[in-house]
Amino acid sequence: MADFQKQWQIDALFVVDAALYTEDNLQMIVSFRCVSRVPATLTAAK
Repeated sequence: MADFQKQWQIDALFVVDAALYTEDNLQMIVSFRCVSRVPATLTAAK
């Protein structure tokens, strides 16, 4: 994600899949505007 941010300095809304939805990634993408579907394996999603 850090490399991606360095390469793409644009103001956009990113659509990401559920694979990005991890605690580490969520902390890293705070500065990104993005939407994601949470993994169906999460209890909160059920």
